[in-house]
Amino acid sequence: MANFSQTLVSIEFKFIEMSTKIEIPVSKVKTALPLIILLTLLISGLYATQYPEQLVTKTSKYNSPDSIRTIGFIAAGIGFFLMILVGRKLFSKKPGLIIDENGITDISNATYPELVEWNDITGVKKVKNGPIKSVVVMVDKPEKYINKGKKVMRPHMSKAFKFHGSPILIAPSRLKIKYDDLVDLITTEFEKMNRATSQD
Repeated sequence: MANFSQTLVSIEFKFIEMSTKIEIPVSKVKTALPLIILLTLLISGLYATQYPEQLVTKTSKYNSPDSIRTIGFIAAGIGFFLMILVGRKLFSKKPGLIIDENGITDISNATYPELVEWNDITGVKKVKNGPIKSVVVMVDKPEKYINKGKKVMRPHMSKAFKFHGSPILIAPSRLKIKYDDLVDLITTEFEKMNRATSQD
């Protein structure tokens, strides 16, 4: 338990005593890595729009300059759009995750960056899809959160609900905290809130 407390201090959690608020910052390093990939996509797309003839090959399915130029425009557009989204998170001063008396707010999550209320949370579980680890926050009203999510993200949330039993997934890859520490923290706070509710 002592090691866990030391970990919380070392990763710069901000505790606000009056509201028992815990703020976990976004990891700048982890956020910068996708930015490099997106920059590569943007540059590659722009190159394809300017010099499509150099990318034509006999074996390629898209072997005409016009096709390659079109693909380049699409790639550059996607790269630029996503770079703006990722860049905003990288330079934002907002915390990545907030845990307080109301519930959990995962601001780093583009799928659902809103409050998940303690009253709706029924449990916490670990999920691993290949190299990607996530914390699944189980809720008893999944439709409520799917409907509150951004319209473009609702299919993704429905898919998450189908596979994991909840539409709410928290990815520690964007946060300045280790995976196991995040699981322990959320589980501890959930159990604490359950005890407080049962005593009322």
